[in-house]
Amino acid sequence: MKVRRAKIVGTLGPASNTVEMIEKLIHAGLNVARVNMSHGTHEGHAKLIANIRQASKNTNREIAILIDLQGPKIRTDKLPDGLKLENGSTWVIGQSKHAKDYPEYKDCYIPTIYDKLVDDCHDGARILFDDGKLIAKAVERDRDVYKIEVSVGGELKSNKGINLPDCDVSAPAFTEKDREDLMFALKHDIDYVALSFVRRKEDIMEVKSLLHRLKANIPIISKIEKPQAVDNLEEILDVTDVIMVARGDMGVEVGNHLVPSIQKDMIERCNERMIPVITATQMLESMTDAPTPTRAEASDVANAIWDGTDAVMLSGESASGMYPVESVQMMNDIIFEAEKKPKERPLLRHQDLSSVNSALMVASSMVAEKVDAKRILALTEGGNSCLKVSMFRPQTPVAAVTSSLRAARRVCLFWGVYPFIVNEYPEDTPGYQRAVIDEAKSRMKLYNGDKIVLTRGDGKFFSKGNSNSVKVDIIKDSPKVLGSSEVIEDATDEKKSIHLDHSVCATCQNCVSICPHDIWQSDPKTKMTHLNADNVGRCSMDMECVRTCPTGAIEIIPKFD
Repeated sequence: MKVRRAKIVGTLGPASNTVEMIEKLIHAGLNVARVNMSHGTHEGHAKLIANIRQASKNTNREIAILIDLQGPKIRTDKLPDGLKLENGSTWVIGQSKHAKDYPEYKDCYIPTIYDKLVDDCHDGARILFDDGKLIAKAVERDRDVYKIEVSVGGELKSNKGINLPDCDVSAPAFTEKDREDLMFALKHDIDYVALSFVRRKEDIMEVKSLLHRLKANIPIISKIEKPQAVDNLEEILDVTDVIMVARGDMGVEVGNHLVPSIQKDMIERCNERMIPVITATQMLESMTDAPTPTRAEASDVANAIWDGTDAVMLSGESASGMYPVESVQMMNDIIFEAEKKPKERPLLRHQDLSSVNSALMVASSMVAEKVDAKRILALTEGGNSCLKVSMFRPQTPVAAVTSSLRAARRVCLFWGVYPFIVNEYPEDTPGYQRAVIDEAKSRMKLYNGDKIVLTRGDGKFFSKGNSNSVKVDIIKDSPKVLGSSEVIEDATDEKKSIHLDHSVCATCQNCVSICPHDIWQSDPKTKMTHLNADNVGRCSMDMECVRTCPTGAIEIIPKFD
């Protein structure tokens, strides 16, 4: 069964806010729905969240909801007709309320809603407008305004963004509006919160402290888009839960030519620190208006996968574009193709295995690969153990077995991990673990003889006093060798009949290793076990192969005169 490992985050908006459309996005491959708080109202966001949950229920697939806070967006104020900024022209910029105090500048005044711009600015600093399309340099301060000289001109319109890449902006990363939006989000039981324009670890700790006081266990995604954040990445990694490489504002602030190397370095450092990382912004930008991406965009997504990103994100393509479903499907297809050439897994020496839980998850991954298991079933209560196994990049697909809806949604962002919700069995229920295995067999299309690895490491679920464990199990029914089957091998001589039922054979090769008569053989290509009919006469009928077979696939029937 083909399983995509890297996850898809899609921004929802006017083009994708109905239940029917969200269902299509989920079927196309959406794992995490992003709600952008920079646009819309709380009433509209509440309806969108309800639609996401309903679509998830209708498709029987859990997806996570990510609330993206606006942060301290610095913008121009209302401009009735727009302003024509000529190359080499001089203007002044200041708060809107001060415009009337400077009549001498009435024809060259750029009003801004940010009240600390003049204080934050300094001579020689760059001032960028409209995502860097217009560029000016600060010349000198004149009381409450700053004189600027335009180097790259154009038309400046209302509410366009302003970037100050050379200035230490004093505006807090977590604004009053963000606080109100966060309170709204918590009431609607969202799964992740993204903090915009992070610059240092204190920005994250402020929000973490608030969530702690509210007893809200919500992971924080730190959006790295400021030069200061790039410089302070190590301290940010110490306190954040997830990183987002927010390439839009980053490109404006540091220069687009530096973004690829920064992206690659950030992904590598996140992988080493076992912190999930999302690569975002303009990944399939041309699909906002076109049904297919450019070859450069397809390569951009694939390279992010090969670099080791946990997730890739769509913005305007899925929120307001003409082809939201096609964009998600295209992202899905590119990831599948890229993952055919997997990235080399992180070296063990780069992994933090100081905790028993981390070491256990790495061990489960390695065991699953060595025994050719079909699935890793990670029994989890909060999803933490699944994150650990995810960061080792196992080749075996991981199912997060949980009775917690919150944990099931949280793992939707984890590389290679998919939620598997089961009923919460009381700890004294006899055979509760076997019941889960049987449920996995039917819902995951597992067959008799398939091997699975069960691991548990974070919390009480399935603990029964036995936490932190790894176990290999084999999917099996009752032995079928006594009945008829098209997959039974037979061999007979005058003293005995030997049967091998491939429908339950686990290909464990116990019989091959224990038999001294070469009656059992393993195919080097398929790894399947076969009965060598030519050597049946050598069998001593000591039944050792029958006893060592874990699935009852072998039967030896003596003949009596």
